[in-house]
Amino acid sequence: MSETSTGAPDDVNAPLDDPRWIVQWADGPVPDQRRLRPLIGHSGPVRAVATATVAGRPVAVSGSRDNTVRVWDLATGEQLHEPVTGRTDPVSSMTAEVLSVATAVADGRPVAFSLHGDDAVLVWDLATGRAAGEFVRFVESAALDGRRVLLTLGADGTLYVGDLLTGRRVAAFPSAAGLAMLDGRRVVLTVDDIDVDRTVRVWDLGTGDQLARSLAVVRTAALDGRELAVTAGEPDQEEQRLWDLATGEQVETPSAAAALSGGEDRPGVTALTVVRGRVVAVGLDGEEPRFIGPLAVARQNGALVRTRARETAVLDGRTVALTAEPDGALRIWDLTDDRPRVNGMRVIAAVGASGTAPAFPPGPEQDADLWRRLSGRGTGPSGSGDPVLLTVEQDDTVVVRDRATGKPVGPPLTGHTGKVWDVATAVVDGRPVAVTASADHTLRTWDLTHAHAAAHAAAHADAAAHADAGGDGPARTGHTGTVSAITTAVLDGSPVVVTAAADRTLHLWDLTTGQPVTAPVTGLEGEVTAMVASVVDGRPVVVTAGSGDTLHLLDPVGGEHLGEPVTSHHGRVLALAGATLDGRPVVVTAGADRTAAIWDLATRRLVGEPLTGHTSRVTAVATAELAGRPVAVTGSWDKTVRLWDLTTGRQIGEPLTGHTDWVTSVATTLVDGRPVAVSRSRDKTVRLWDLATLRETGEPLTGHTDPNGPLVVTVGGTRPVVAIGQGQAVRFWDLATGREAGTEYALPLPAAALGAAPGGRLVVAFGPEVTVLRPAAG
Repeated sequence: MSETSTGAPDDVNAPLDDPRWIVQWADGPVPDQRRLRPLIGHSGPVRAVATATVAGRPVAVSGSRDNTVRVWDLATGEQLHEPVTGRTDPVSSMTAEVLSVATAVADGRPVAFSLHGDDAVLVWDLATGRAAGEFVRFVESAALDGRRVLLTLGADGTLYVGDLLTGRRVAAFPSAAGLAMLDGRRVVLTVDDIDVDRTVRVWDLGTGDQLARSLAVVRTAALDGRELAVTAGEPDQEEQRLWDLATGEQVETPSAAAALSGGEDRPGVTALTVVRGRVVAVGLDGEEPRFIGPLAVARQNGALVRTRARETAVLDGRTVALTAEPDGALRIWDLTDDRPRVNGMRVIAAVGASGTAPAFPPGPEQDADLWRRLSGRGTGPSGSGDPVLLTVEQDDTVVVRDRATGKPVGPPLTGHTGKVWDVATAVVDGRPVAVTASADHTLRTWDLTHAHAAAHAAAHADAAAHADAGGDGPARTGHTGTVSAITTAVLDGSPVVVTAAADRTLHLWDLTTGQPVTAPVTGLEGEVTAMVASVVDGRPVVVTAGSGDTLHLLDPVGGEHLGEPVTSHHGRVLALAGATLDGRPVVVTAGADRTAAIWDLATRRLVGEPLTGHTSRVTAVATAELAGRPVAVTGSWDKTVRLWDLTTGRQIGEPLTGHTDWVTSVATTLVDGRPVAVSRSRDKTVRLWDLATLRETGEPLTGHTDPNGPLVVTVGGTRPVVAIGQGQAVRFWDLATGREAGTEYALPLPAAALGAAPGGRLVVAFGPEVTVLRPAAG
C-alpha cells in the first residue's frame, strides 16, 4: 500500500468515450444519476418556470414569491442578468408578486412574459435582461375623427387612445369608468376619486373636451312605479330638479323634494350625470362605479356603458396582445404558437400601416397556447415534441411518463423539500432535461436521457437491499456522521476504499462491490481531517490527522492503534501525502506553523529538517516523481505553490505564483507524459503547473463558486481529469484541454470529500453517504 500520484494513459489526447459518470455502488440510497445541478438564488418559493434558448444556449426563466424573475444558464447553472421585478406601489411600497412566467421567440428574439399580482404582464428581452414592454388591456378598436385608434385600459384605470398608424398614444383619460356614443361622438365617463364627492365627468374622446359633470343626489325613491331622483342645484342655481331614472329625462314639478315626499327610498345612487339634457345614474358606494337603471334601453339612447377590458383579443383569427414599449410606442404581439416553430410567434410590427384598423371583435378570446401557459399560472406541461410527459404528483414528486402510453419511465424525480409548483423541459448539450420549481426556494435540473437507466439502477439497488435485510428493507452498514476524509488501499490483493467520518469511525469498502471488508474501526480521537494509506514492514497502515498536532497510525484490519501518537510540532496538521523515500514509506505533513515535514513511518521520526519557505500556514500537500526523484508540492495561505526535493529537503526553483488568494488544494498527475501539479485557490480558480519547467500551463480554470470544496485528480474515460466539489455537485475538467469533461454529477447533499481510486473511479462522500462513480465507458 502506498500513496502515489495519478498517472495518465499513453494516449491522453484521445477524446472521452462517454463524458458521463455513473454509479458503481452506493452505501445507502443510490444517488439519482438523472439529478443535475440545483439552481439556487431565490429567497422565496419558486412558483413558475419556463425555458428558452438565448444565443444558442438553453436558459430557464423562473418566477418566485420573492417578487423576482430570474434567468439561468442551464449549462453552467449561473444566473444571467440581474433579477427583475414588477411594479412597486408608491403608496404601500409593496412590489407585485410574480404569479407565472412564459417564454416565446418573437421575430427571432427570445422573450419572457411575467404575470404579476397587480394583473400586470411584463415583457423581458432575454438576451439583455431588460424590459421590452408591458401588456395593456384592450377595450376596443374604433374610428375617431378619421383616424383608426385602439382604446386600451392601463392598470391604474387610465383609458388610453392609441393611433394605429403610428403606434403612438394620443390621449389619456384617468379613472375611466365607461364609454358611449353621443350624437355620433365617442365619449368616455371618468370618476374623480380625489374630490370628496367623487365627481363623475364626461369627455369627448376626439377633442378631449369635457362635456358634462355630475350632480349630487339628494334622494332617490320609488313612486307610482317609477324610479325618481332629486339632485341639488348647480352652483349658479338654487332650485332642485327631479329626474326619471328610467328615461333619463327631467320631470317638471314645482317642488322636486315635495314630489318625492311619499316615495319609498332607493339607496345606492350617488350621482347623476347630465349629458345633453339627459341623465345617467351612477352608484359610487363600492370599489367601482355601478350604472343604475335599464342599461339595455340606455345603450339604445346613447347613454354610457361600462367598459370591458381584456388582456388579449382576436385579430384575423389569431389571438394577439398589445404592449406599451419603454419608448411609449404600442406593439401588437401574435400569441398563437405555430406548431413548426415551438414557442414561436411574430410581432405585427407595421401597426395599421395599410390604413385599416385591426378588428377586435367582442366575446371570448381564442385559447392561444402562450396566453394559456401564462394565465394558467404554472401548469407546466412539457412541449408537444418531447418523447416524455412530466406530471407533478400529489406527493410533490415529478413522474416521467411515456407520452404515447402514459406509463411511468423510471422512478419519480425526488429531492425537493417543498411543494413542486411547476416543471419545464429543455435540451442541454444535446440531452433532454427537466427543470422543476419548488416552494423550497430552488429549481432543480434533471437529465431525462437516464430515465430507463435510473429505473434499472433503482430496481437493482432495491433488490440488493431487500436481500441483504432479509426482506425487511435496507439495513444501514455505513457511517452515521459526515464523511470527512477518503483514501484507497490494497488488502489481500484487492483495492479497498477507506473512509473516516465525524462518528469517529473508519470503514473499509471493497472498491468493486461496495461490501464492508472488515468491521469498522472505532474509538478514533476526534474528527479525521486528513488521511493516507501505506504499508510498513508488510503490514497495512492508515495514517490520520485531525484538529490537533498529532499523527495516528492505525491497523485497518485489526482496528488497533499502532504505537503511541506521533507529535508533529506543527501546531496543527492540515494535510497529508504518502511517498517512498530510499525504499522506505514516508508521509509528508503540512502544518499551521508554515512548514512541511517528512516522517519515516517505520521509525516514527522526522526525516531531515522541516521544509521551510512558506510565509503562512501550509494547507495542502501532494507527492509525485520528477526525473526519478520523489518530490512534494505544497500550497499555502501565502498564495504560492512550492516544489520540494524530498531527498535533500530543499525547495526546487522559485515559488509558483499566480493565485491571488489562499491556495486550498493541490494534486499531481501526468499530462502528455509530463508531471504536473493542480492547485485550487480561494480566488475561485484552478491552475495547472508543469513541474519540469516550473511554469503555469494553459489558462486558469474558472467558474468555481465554492472555493472550499474538495479536489482530486482521477482518470475519466481515458484521460486525466480534475474533479472538484461544488456544493451539491461534482464538476470535471479535462486537464489536457482545459475544458469541462462532460456533465457534472449532482448530489442530494454538498460534496464533503473526494478520493481517486484505481481504474479511473471516483469516491464521493456527501453527508454520511459514500458512492463510487465510474466513467460510463469504463
